[in-house]
Formats: sequence, C-alpha cells, structure tokens
Amino acid sequence: MKQLGNKIFEIRKRKGLSQEELSEMAGISLRTLQRIEKGETEPRGYTLKSICQALSVDVEEVYDYGKEPDKSVLLLMHLSVLSYLLMPLGNLIFPLIVWITQKKKVLHVQEQGVSLLNFQITWSLITYPLVMLFAWMTIMHYPGSWYVFIAYLVLYFLNALNVIRVCWLVSKDATHDPYPVSFAILKV
Repeated sequence: MKQLGNKIFEIRKRKGLSQEELSEMAGISLRTLQRIEKGETEPRGYTLKSICQALSVDVEEVYDYGKEPDKSVLLLMHLSVLSYLLMPLGNLIFPLIVWITQKKKVLHVQEQGVSLLNFQITWSLITYPLVMLFAWMTIMHYPGSWYVFIAYLVLYFLNALNVIRVCWLVSKDATHDPYPVSFAILKV
C-alpha cells in the first residue's frame, strides 16, 4: 500500500501538481488523496483510474499488480525479433512466446510486447509480399525484379537496426513507446 502511495506521490511531483490540484482533477477529496499518498489506504478501482487519468498515466505504471521490473526479459523479448534472420516469421513467434509467458510477471512487458508485435506484424505484411513478388517477377522474367529484392533487403536491414535502437532505448529506461507507428492489430 505504501509503495502505491509513493508512486502516486512521485508522479504527482514530477508533473508539478499540488495535492489540491490532483484531487480536483481526479474528482476525489483532498483527504482521500492524502491518505492514499501516506499509504493509509489503497484506492479502489474507480478512484485509482480517476487518479491515473488525471496524471495521464496508465494504471500499470502506478499499480504494477505484483509485477517485477526485469530489464533482461524486456531485452530478450526485443532481441528475439532478430530470429527472423534465421527463420521466417521468427520475428513474430519468439517475441510472442516471451510476451505470453511474461506479460503478467514482468513490468512493461505487456505494453512493449503489444507495440513490438504490432510493428513486426506490420513489417511482415509489407516485406513478405515483396519476397513473393520478387520470386514471381523472376519466374516470369520481368525486368526490374532486382529492385524489388533490393527494397526487401533495405527493409530487412532497417528492421535489424530498429531492434538495436529499441534495445538501446530499453537499456536506457526510455519511457516512451520505442516503436514507430504501425497498424494497431493487438490492443493493450
């Protein structure tokens, strides 16, 4: 309970809000907020959700449901994308396994896994048809098939660079979503 109150206190201070301002924004009494921050009481669902909305943070960021921070699991999940270099669809299969097995145990695996998988699904939907197009153009002896292959190789290389970039951000405890915009196939 005390840990939850401390997190709310830290986020409130980081955002430069007074207790009065936060309690007003969340629609709760000042005394309730004071008791929560001191660890005297634990907020119920609606109250916690209201506080998180007022602070513009996810509930998971404040209340981790017993999840432990483990940067090595996050790095493993992101690095497992590189398995596409050895196995088709490895960029989806291995991160999916880590995500499914660790999302309820390790802090930030849920949201980062969803972003990672959405990005990799988008990347796969773009690149794998390029391989098929290249094969078809080669079989049909169409000129310019090598341009398609070169486009595929560029995307292949950029995905590997993106994995390295994301792992660097995770190792530096970046708080923003490290993935560029992609189709929202999975939801948090």
